[in-house]
Amino acid sequence: MAITIPEIPEDAPFSAEQRQWLKTYLKELAKSISSGAQAIPAGAAGKPRALFLYGSQSGNAQALSEGFAERFAENGWSADAVDMEDHATVNLGMEPLVLTITSTWGEGDPPDNAIEFWEKFSAEGQGRLENTRFSVLSLGDTNYADFCEMGKRFDTRFEALGAKRIATRVDCDVDYEDLAEEWFSAVSKKLEEIGKEVFTTTVTTSGGGTVESLENIPFGKKRPFPAPMTARKKLNLSPSDRDTRHVELKLDGSDLEYEVGDAIATFPKNDAALVDEILSILPFNTSVSVTVPDGSKKPLRDALREDYSIRSIPKSLLKKWKALTSHPYLNAVIEDDKSVTELLEGKEVVDLLYEFPADFKSGQDFVNLLRRLQPRLYSIASSPKKHPGEVHLTVAKVTYESHGRVRKGVCSTFLCEGLEEDEEIRVFMQPTKHFRLPEDPSKDVIMVGPGTGIAPFRAFLEEREVTEAPGRNWLFFGNPHEETDYFYKDEFDEMQKNGVLSRIDVAWSRDQGYKIYVQDKIREFSEEVWNWIDGGAHFYVCGDANYMAPDVEKALFELIRKYGNLNDEGAADYIKRLKDEHRYQRDVY
Repeated sequence: MAITIPEIPEDAPFSAEQRQWLKTYLKELAKSISSGAQAIPAGAAGKPRALFLYGSQSGNAQALSEGFAERFAENGWSADAVDMEDHATVNLGMEPLVLTITSTWGEGDPPDNAIEFWEKFSAEGQGRLENTRFSVLSLGDTNYADFCEMGKRFDTRFEALGAKRIATRVDCDVDYEDLAEEWFSAVSKKLEEIGKEVFTTTVTTSGGGTVESLENIPFGKKRPFPAPMTARKKLNLSPSDRDTRHVELKLDGSDLEYEVGDAIATFPKNDAALVDEILSILPFNTSVSVTVPDGSKKPLRDALREDYSIRSIPKSLLKKWKALTSHPYLNAVIEDDKSVTELLEGKEVVDLLYEFPADFKSGQDFVNLLRRLQPRLYSIASSPKKHPGEVHLTVAKVTYESHGRVRKGVCSTFLCEGLEEDEEIRVFMQPTKHFRLPEDPSKDVIMVGPGTGIAPFRAFLEEREVTEAPGRNWLFFGNPHEETDYFYKDEFDEMQKNGVLSRIDVAWSRDQGYKIYVQDKIREFSEEVWNWIDGGAHFYVCGDANYMAPDVEKALFELIRKYGNLNDEGAADYIKRLKDEHRYQRDVY
């Protein structure tokens, strides 16, 4: 059924922004009616309205927004979680309550799905928001200088536009779950004080406007592509006890595209043996089905393997667990943050089941306590120009012991040993716009990537080889032992022979009586590094954010100060200028 969109009279009392929003809304409404979809949620009229607006790079902000919106809806609100990428379907000036959850990407930049929205929101033409109340939850990583920068910017911008803050912004580090829960509690408490009626609207729109069939959505974040694994090769040689794999996935038929420097998001499955152990402990019939986060039903075993996190335990989960157990020790320590932290250190959900048996009535009760299993991001280790229809990864399996049990990293174990050849893994591409080769191929590049940090630089070198980029390429690589841990050695040897890899300097930390790291090699050749940088080279770092990346930056700072004849302030300004010019880029984790 075709729907005619009515014209908006020129003398209608709307601003230009409101007029454009109304046109967009009517267009989406017409599409939804034509397709039989529902653009206005049933029962939304007359309910208090809350909009959760998220900017998410890896999925954490999205998962929080969707979970909080669901809890609001259960409490009588008309609540929607809306991707900032879909900002055209939202008119902030008509929203009584906007709760923003955003991460920060790169060096203080918005996540990719929020770039366009932030440009609009921060522009002079953005309308005032005096009738809007707001609060911001910011996700970040203290290893970055611009910690939670985008959350701070959104918080400041909402206030500048006249919106009223109902709860103080909360900035979260990598372990964000408990602070996020505290923010949600503070927001909820304040809304109860204000009164829901303040936020009641006559009619509300659902965030996305239309409901699409999954089959009609292109492969991507909302519909991950099932990519077959076509090859997996161990990169560590005997007798190393480490397990790092080169993994190749096939993308034929997906229409997924990527550039070198991008990341790939992979959806893992939990270890089958661990899931079976959990099922054996649960105090109810486990041969049942449960409703999973996307609304479908699955056998409990499949749900625990594919949909829920059964490893790390946020404090918020422990507090919910307490209500289902009468264990005296847990009751005694639950309100003491230090004791709870010590209790949870190195433990997983299976440990809780053994130590604090809980009175779960059903499989649904159990999974409702768990967080959604999130995708993991890996730097892409291939050039699409050299390997069309493929994507390559470099994955190190994480294994360690705690409390007498062997623990395994969820995704790394799945990719390194949990997949059979031709088995599929759900993936989507995650653009990484802050980590790109120079637009000018004649520019030199210096790449610092020890361990699995080598992944994007293998891709960089392949790209420079295929495109015949005239700029020079210098690689710093490091690992414990040359004999067992020299990843992609044959490829790099060949690249040196054909002139693609102008220079490679390696740091083997355990091959001598003292440790040598990539930052030591940078210091050893500091004058040459300076000459390259002073001549316009781009400097890249990929890998560990806690130790390696800061130590590399310290070495860079020292050589800039020395050979640039600068004081500390001048060297710091020089590094800032490199970052501003995108000549110093990092992909650290």
